[in-house]
Amino acid sequence: MKQTERYLKQATRGLWGQQRQALRAELHGHIQERIAEFRLGGLSVEDAERQTLRELGVPAQVSTGMLGVHALPALGKAGALSALLATALLTMLPLGSAQVKGIYRGLYEAQGKFNSWPGAFLDFEQLRAAIEQAGGTLSGPAHDPTITIPGAPRSMPLNTAKSPGATFQQAQKTYVNTDLLLDALLNSGADLSVHGWTKPVLQAGATRIGIDTDDLRISSSLYQRSLLGSFNDPTIWSRGPVGFGSFVEQATPLRVTGNVQDNAVYALIVPKFAYWSSQRPDGTIADGFVLLDSNINQARGGQVQLQLPLEAQHYRLYARVSSFQSALEPSLSPTAPRQWDAQHPAPALLLKLSGKFGRDAFTVVDPKTIQLK
Repeated sequence: MKQTERYLKQATRGLWGQQRQALRAELHGHIQERIAEFRLGGLSVEDAERQTLRELGVPAQVSTGMLGVHALPALGKAGALSALLATALLTMLPLGSAQVKGIYRGLYEAQGKFNSWPGAFLDFEQLRAAIEQAGGTLSGPAHDPTITIPGAPRSMPLNTAKSPGATFQQAQKTYVNTDLLLDALLNSGADLSVHGWTKPVLQAGATRIGIDTDDLRISSSLYQRSLLGSFNDPTIWSRGPVGFGSFVEQATPLRVTGNVQDNAVYALIVPKFAYWSSQRPDGTIADGFVLLDSNINQARGGQVQLQLPLEAQHYRLYARVSSFQSALEPSLSPTAPRQWDAQHPAPALLLKLSGKFGRDAFTVVDPKTIQLK
């Protein structure tokens, strides 16, 4: 860590005695925490150290800021120092922190015509700039790009050329569907997660991509996509073929209180009778008669507002995925009744979402710890 030692020496120049020691120790602690974050993102020790020091900027600038903190009244020093370091880490860093414009297109939002690929889209050139700012690349044109993320084992194509409707143009800008971006990031081997609800942030390894949008359907679609991977995991879902979707129409409000954490994101999972089919990676077709619908929202003020499909007004929440699957299994047969009633309520799950993509994408909320209205 010779680079860090040199940096600390230069950044605390002009300070003396206990003040220099205290400020050096705190700055060193911030550097070590940041290096650890980059290491979790897949960078080597040397690359993580280099990226961290690059974020902080020129040592002389940090030293000047520290001298300003030293001149403040004693009670204000800790808060000012934290603000200084936070500013250095968040406004100077090449972490893909530049905001990328996000747009959501529904089924009929393409100039009033049917859109074969509804969902969230990102400004392609802004996405390219954010990834390059993080030290990666998004090479090639929008119709055939390849993404490389620092620390990820592989570069991956976004496959837009093979996916009609995955890009579109609006106001002389090109937008690309987030599903293809997420697939490419996951296939690259990057550790992927989504954070926040308003203006969410995608994090792939040490690369952060901020999404500038007021349309919460984009946030919902990102968290739903994180769930999709977990429900495709055979170690979690093993009771039979189901599809996965979302419901926004023909639903009634459901207010959840009790064991609800403010700012956390929750999902209500309820089955829906509908025939579905999809193509597996090996080219074979999977199909079934039950879809798992999700409704996702962020908790505020000790409660979370969700939507319950009208056809699932009779439902029962379960505390474990295995119990939910056992209750759902009789309905997977093509000859099973196609409605829920008081004697046969729809099995349901309330999930607290982590934002991670994988088997740890959620934890099940115990129905005994919440109240529903």
